[in-house]
Amino acid sequence: MKNYLKNIIAGGLILLSISSCKKQLEIEPKQSISSGVALSSPSDVQNALTGAYTVLASGDLYGTNLVFLPDIYASNNYLNWTGTFSTYRDISNKSIISTNADVLRTWTSAYKAINVANTVISALSVVTDPTAKSTIEGKALFIRGIMHFELVRLYALPFDATGTNTNLGVPIITKAVQTTDDIVYSTPRNTVSEVYTAVENDLKASITNLSSADDKYASMAFLARVYLQEGKYALARDMANDIITSSPYSLITSSLEVPFRTKKSSEGIFEIAQNEQSNAGTSNDGLATFYSSYQNSTGGDVGRGDASVNINFYNSFETGDKRQTELIYDGDGAKSGKFTKKWYDYFGNIPVARITEQYLIRAECNFRLGTTIGATPASDINALRTRAGLGNVVPTLAIILNEREKELDYEGFRLHDYKRTKRSIGTFSYNDPKLVFPIPDRELSANKGLVQNPGY
Repeated sequence: MKNYLKNIIAGGLILLSISSCKKQLEIEPKQSISSGVALSSPSDVQNALTGAYTVLASGDLYGTNLVFLPDIYASNNYLNWTGTFSTYRDISNKSIISTNADVLRTWTSAYKAINVANTVISALSVVTDPTAKSTIEGKALFIRGIMHFELVRLYALPFDATGTNTNLGVPIITKAVQTTDDIVYSTPRNTVSEVYTAVENDLKASITNLSSADDKYASMAFLARVYLQEGKYALARDMANDIITSSPYSLITSSLEVPFRTKKSSEGIFEIAQNEQSNAGTSNDGLATFYSSYQNSTGGDVGRGDASVNINFYNSFETGDKRQTELIYDGDGAKSGKFTKKWYDYFGNIPVARITEQYLIRAECNFRLGTTIGATPASDINALRTRAGLGNVVPTLAIILNEREKELDYEGFRLHDYKRTKRSIGTFSYNDPKLVFPIPDRELSANKGLVQNPGY
């Protein structure tokens, strides 16, 4: 699943065309969905699957927003937004309105990817080779599962391991929309519990279907992430341990920059590939666009420098921590300040899931459960600290969570981690309605079955 696949197929549920000064992806309006979306050959099905990955790689999803939004939303004492785009400024300030273009495009493109996955699944009967059929189905289920997961984390109150989770989540869509006759104009929101169950089922089925290591372990990495978000610590621990002990991925000790400079590095379980021809953007979209601020070898500015490291977070690193000294730099480009070096290259791959996360999951879950499956929490945490140039510690939960924050900073984890551990973000409680995106206004107009989130 590391390959960045190219063709885009139209389709979608509740999909409307998007227009804004910085959004480049046009989505076919629901009134003109073509029946030509129907797939009649194995190559059609494969091309459609290719298109789904292209949607994932867009700035609407993992090319920018699914990595960027969870961090800018939890920006307090962490990330400074100094750019001119009001959509991101409002998210950073927790002053979002239901017409926010980034809230809309993330929802819309996630459901577009889901629809393409459903279209692929609905056409599997034309794929005659059993191995190819199983692989295609597994990849489609992976896409559908992770998109429902990202949606429910952003547009619904957080999963509570001690609660019933009957609060409203997002619509679970498992039927392809190929013609206007397929559109349901009153699709309701499922509960948070139902969405998580659907996500689990899709990812577990995906793992069963996939045989390639790259594909299988990507699904496993996301399932471990889902289990951790749900507080299913034994399941998360065992999945992470399986990945650590059985997969071909390993920690890189030579340099902390390598996973973000070397495409398909040994740490990158699931990467969104970028190159000069296909990337999320170099001026109005793309992680490097917003996070970078330096001069290249010819004296030109790289990046807008709109997202800088908050000085309080910078100062929270221990003295000598390479995650501070090697992965944060002083900007000398469009803007001054401190900037993360993770998103430094317009055309560098985007590691969405790294083996590092699995060590952190195993350590946290073993600590919470008082177990030592695979390794002790101290062994896992100190392996990461040693790599960062730090000494050993006797871990507590607070230390483990701090190590997680330092290892995974600016990779899209902060909002979700604070919610699942019930920590406040600034003056906002973890379950404050202001930390939940509104259902986009245009979706409410198109789908009368949707109910808006409180406070919007």
